[in-house]
Amino acid sequence: MKLSQLHKIYPLFFLAPFFLYEDWLLSTILLVVGLILINIEKISHSIISLEWREIVFFIYAFHMLFGERHFGYVGFEPLFITEIVIAILTISYANDLIRVRRVLFVYYLLVAIGLSFAFIYFFQHGLDAIRDSFMLLYAFWVPLVYHIFRSEKQYDLFFSLLKLFIVLKAIAYCYEAAMIILGYQSITFEGFRFGVGYVLPSLIVIALFLPLKRIGWKYKILSLLMIPAVFTIFHRSIFLGIILAILIIFISGGVELKRTIIKYGIVSLIMLVGFLIYYNSIIDVNIFDILEAKSSLDEGNINFRFISWQYVLDNFYDHFLLGYGVGRPVMYVYQNVFYPTVDLSYFAIRDSGGNAQPHNSYLNILTRFGVLIFPIFLYAIFQPLFKIIKNFHKKRVNGMEPYTRYLLLIGFLMIMYVLAFFNVVLEGPHHSFPFWMSIGMLLSYGRSGNFTPKIIRIEKVVSN
Repeated sequence: MKLSQLHKIYPLFFLAPFFLYEDWLLSTILLVVGLILINIEKISHSIISLEWREIVFFIYAFHMLFGERHFGYVGFEPLFITEIVIAILTISYANDLIRVRRVLFVYYLLVAIGLSFAFIYFFQHGLDAIRDSFMLLYAFWVPLVYHIFRSEKQYDLFFSLLKLFIVLKAIAYCYEAAMIILGYQSITFEGFRFGVGYVLPSLIVIALFLPLKRIGWKYKILSLLMIPAVFTIFHRSIFLGIILAILIIFISGGVELKRTIIKYGIVSLIMLVGFLIYYNSIIDVNIFDILEAKSSLDEGNINFRFISWQYVLDNFYDHFLLGYGVGRPVMYVYQNVFYPTVDLSYFAIRDSGGNAQPHNSYLNILTRFGVLIFPIFLYAIFQPLFKIIKNFHKKRVNGMEPYTRYLLLIGFLMIMYVLAFFNVVLEGPHHSFPFWMSIGMLLSYGRSGNFTPKIIRIEKVVSN
């Protein structure tokens, strides 16, 4: 097969990884619908125009956002697909990465700190030290994403893929609901939590409130399915992230944007109330009592977080400057019982079904790396905010579409900020990737031509 003909099957390579982490029936449905949609929306033209290394990244990014944990742990421990993709992209972008830009320096510094800690503690704790150090090592995604999103072409593809996300995630959600109704799957977590993922449904909900030209009314209708989807997840941090994102977008946007948010906010509220009433009528569980219990500060999941944070802080006070180090679990929880001493490795705790990580990535990094390094980390994660403040005045350049996209990325970042405060995010590949990806995309957004005024050349034709 000639190279030019290979380009025609790139979309197939793009969607085939569904079979690595979804069941065969759902994977087949997603593959077929995905191929049809790629051709209808002419997304295939954007995919074909990419370099091979960009294709590698977008295949990985697409499935990491869609499959999250299921795709993140494809491979063989400790070598998962993330490490393979990072190695490929690092080698292929070596010339760009060697020339360190000022805006990216802090992320190289974080990676260097992570490598140093991994080396120092490796002789004492082995692979566990490397595992812990990835809390900082995954910051290397920022330079990679920055160089990949070097022009509007890559951003155009990302927002085109958002259409695919909306349709395919709606199919996956409906498929899972059908399997539960037919008795092939069971409902977990107090009778109403589906496994539809965390990050992508939240991103789709944010896009629902924005007047994006590429997301027409048909996609808006499908996006509404993510309202009950996000609710059935019932992660309080997801709700807080979405609310914070919409609030910031509402404040930053114009009149048209505010009208769109109010319109879809009312529709979403009506749909959610209807879903609650209907769900409560067919499932033998009082969902409103559950909501009341889950909203209480005395609820077990909230107590678990508070207690785990206290355990981590106790260790922090004893290792204030240089931190607790990497490779040793700071805490050990098994069946909601906190043990005062930890004599097991991470892998032993995981295999026993226990928990060794506090549900607050910021606190975990503070404890591990100490008060001297933590400000560097804070500057790295909040650096996009400085760019955002500078770019607010550019909303009228080239119309509202580039600025609306920018607001969606800001909302994306707000979700990840909140999620990392209440969950184990930066410690693993599946959630740390969208965290650092949102930062890289925001840092590169302005320099990629999205805010550059388009020049229209008018030629005067003189007739003889």
